Amino acid sequence: MPYPKLHPFLDNPSYIDRKQLGNFWKEKYNFEDRWKVFRSEYNNIKPEYLVESEKSYYVLMKIPSHKRGNTYDVFIHFFTTSEIVKTDYSLRNYDIEIFSNNPVFGFHFGYANNAAGIIIPFLANKLGKEILKTPATKYNPKNAMGYDHSFYIAGKILTESARYLNKTYIHEHSHTFDESKLIKAVRSMAEVMEDYSANKDSDSNRIAFNKDKSLKIRAGEMVDNAKSKVGELVDRTIGGGSNRITPKKHVGGQQRIKTVKATKAVGTKPATRSATKAITRKKPKRKI
Repeated sequence: MPYPKLHPFLDNPSYIDRKQLGNFWKEKYNFEDRWKVFRSEYNNIKPEYLVESEKSYYVLMKIPSHKRGNTYDVFIHFFTTSEIVKTDYSLRNYDIEIFSNNPVFGFHFGYANNAAGIIIPFLANKLGKEILKTPATKYNPKNAMGYDHSFYIAGKILTESARYLNKTYIHEHSHTFDESKLIKAVRSMAEVMEDYSANKDSDSNRIAFNKDKSLKIRAGEMVDNAKSKVGELVDRTIGGGSNRITPKKHVGGQQRIKTVKATKAVGTKPATRSATKAITRKKPKRKI
């Protein structure tokens, strides 16, 4: 089977005859309803571009989850082997490979999409080895290619604004492509699910860019106890394997900063919160 192109893939990802497809997509996934809700609540989501060559473009979007308070990393790889197509002003006629770390994308379509060869190869393992080798007989009995709402929303953003697929616009807003750094920056599906259980999105801004447009990770959003009080952000540029910082704690793909408790003097009782306030409070001036 040839690689799909974005517009027809959004319209009918499984390439199943309409009579057989019926209202499967509309009823099961409510894509259009989710798209309307998304557009009413988010109007500032824009794609990021990583340009490898005139024949290869990677588009990244971080799509918020409406219910879970999380985000998903969605990638679309536009590529062509045609010397004619590469001269087009748009990516509309480019073939695509896809990826999303939304668990629905993985559990429902990871196996079928990988078997069809349309998952971005160097990101495929982010879905998990079991996903890639086990047919989703429960969620996708027809073993049909498909996608989740995060990919659908990303695709709609790209196709409803002509400039987002325009090469002139892309080159004006593009960043440096680096496969090894990208692999390190993208969360796995397992990390996203850990964020679910912790009811947070620790890595919502994990992928970022330096001023020179090279890729970096924004990591270590500090979370203070169960209230998830946001502290300072610690930025670090992804380096080679030996330069990568190994966190002491790793929860949900997040690097946490260990807070150090203040030491107390030997033989003294710890000050209570009210006592601490009293110590720092200024004494009132004495009346004469």
